[in-house]
Amino acid sequence: MQSKPKHPYEKVSSEEEDAATQTAPFKMICSITLGSLALAAITWSSYSLISTAIAHHNPPTDRNPPLSTVKNPPLSSSNFIEISAVNITSSYEQHWSGYGSYRVPKWATKEINFSVPKEQEICFTHVGKAGGSTLGCSLGFSLHCHDGVGVGGDDASIQMENHTSSSLLAKLTTHTFHRDVYNCDDDAGYFLFIVRDPVARALSAFNYDKPIEEDFLHENNWANEKARFYFDCPFPHMEDFVQNGLREEGDSPDRCKRLAIESLQGIDSHNNQSPDHWYFNYQYYLEAIPSDSKILTIRNEHIEEDIQSIENLFECHEQERLALVKSVNTNTWSDQDDLYLSDESISILCQALCNEIQFYKKILHRAINMSQDQLRVSLMELEAKCPHEAITDECLDVIPDISEKLRDNRGY
Repeated sequence: MQSKPKHPYEKVSSEEEDAATQTAPFKMICSITLGSLALAAITWSSYSLISTAIAHHNPPTDRNPPLSTVKNPPLSSSNFIEISAVNITSSYEQHWSGYGSYRVPKWATKEINFSVPKEQEICFTHVGKAGGSTLGCSLGFSLHCHDGVGVGGDDASIQMENHTSSSLLAKLTTHTFHRDVYNCDDDAGYFLFIVRDPVARALSAFNYDKPIEEDFLHENNWANEKARFYFDCPFPHMEDFVQNGLREEGDSPDRCKRLAIESLQGIDSHNNQSPDHWYFNYQYYLEAIPSDSKILTIRNEHIEEDIQSIENLFECHEQERLALVKSVNTNTWSDQDDLYLSDESISILCQALCNEIQFYKKILHRAINMSQDQLRVSLMELEAKCPHEAITDECLDVIPDISEKLRDNRGY
């Protein structure tokens, strides 16, 4: 086996150092021990076991690359060195440079105090309503991190100071991708996904965007648009959405039934009415990144376990582990009717989400940090809700062509 190349953390030039004015230099030492032969043996063993588990669950054969083709993560024997804080470049602004003045939102930026080699750089792929705000705040981004901070929040530096001064994972995660803000480089070393059981994610996204009385007072335009989906159609609760909109004999006009199917599949052209995070779904995030990307995955249901598995993959020291912080994006306004789904509705929803479930499984299959047992647990959890969709690769609905959607939102 070829030995892995070393990728030292580079010191920025004196010109860049002189230009930096926001943060004083400080020392960060982080040693990552390279154990090529031992890691290769462990990783190869894990890939073989995962392949066995995948075969047992009959995964999509034409959508998942063999795990044996995934390269081991490049580790380095190097130190973080003292340099001045510098702003990272914005891929988002480069993507949209020909379309006017596009600025990357503040919540998608962070400051770093070192130069991360491209082979180790991580893009945080923040799938909505999967627990991404908590993870993003912990990594140093600022979406929904404090009261009153939304998409325009400017507290990235606070998060960076508190959580990335010692966390290896936060240091390596330099860019983020969320909704229509693709602020990542295609040649990034890794893409870090946060995922959640597709049925639970769909329910959470539905409740998150349902307007309440207060919204009509303070966000009238947004609330009126959403009301056309939730109230003009008989969809006040997720149970009603499934029974009236997805069931063939459901009690709703054909327009609403068509809207229900298209919005759940992420192909609704009027996505300003339906739940936003249904539009930006697993298919969108996975097809937006390069097809040969190396994927790291954190499951919402096992978030601390998966963070540790990634840190172990990079041979992280105990003092370098990530400390999770709470976001303020938790839904506290839904009642029991909002959370209820009958067994029949879950079965109908699983069928309607079949393609989305396949993309969810694909992300799990490609996660290089997941062991055989971890993959088996997630597949069994999925099978408990959606027994047919968890083991099949055949869906009744054709996979949507979202090439135009990608151009409109990713930028190319």
